[in-house]
Amino acid sequence: MFEGLKRKIGRFVLRRKYLHKNIEQLVYNNVISSAKNFFFVMPSIDNDFYHTLEILKYYQNQKKVITLFLPEHKYNLIPDKEKYKFISFLPHQVTRFFLPEKNLIARLRTKEFDVVIDLNRSENIFFSTISNIVRSKIRISFVKEFSENYYNLQIVDKQGDSETAYKSFLNYLQMF
Repeated sequence: MFEGLKRKIGRFVLRRKYLHKNIEQLVYNNVISSAKNFFFVMPSIDNDFYHTLEILKYYQNQKKVITLFLPEHKYNLIPDKEKYKFISFLPHQVTRFFLPEKNLIARLRTKEFDVVIDLNRSENIFFSTISNIVRSKIRISFVKEFSENYYNLQIVDKQGDSETAYKSFLNYLQMF
């Protein structure tokens, strides 16, 4: 009953407290290919999670430094763990307004990345907040409801299945 109200409050706090205003113009020529340090917010849906591993492999082959943000219980699902850095969270670190807990916020505010990529295809206030807490000039995600202010670059997901969506997403990222 109060779920919708909690989400509205969460979005309001996200916009007021964590949203970064980009004053400077960004030139997207080679912005992703020249970046060295990537922060991937892994999807919460299991099927989507497995299909994003191809994106991680691509950037690993490109010799990029990759940090993954994922739930603690999904840590073992990542192959070649030694090639990645991890920031994990526990379910109790999500507040009732779908925002991160203060200790997680403090830990993430010290991090800086060249590119932040949110791989969730559906709206999730928690992951959108995480994407905006870390310092970065470029934030990329799929087009989601209420997310136009949270990301610099959004990619439309016209495909219904996740495998095709993430392949298209990778092809799109390769253009930059």
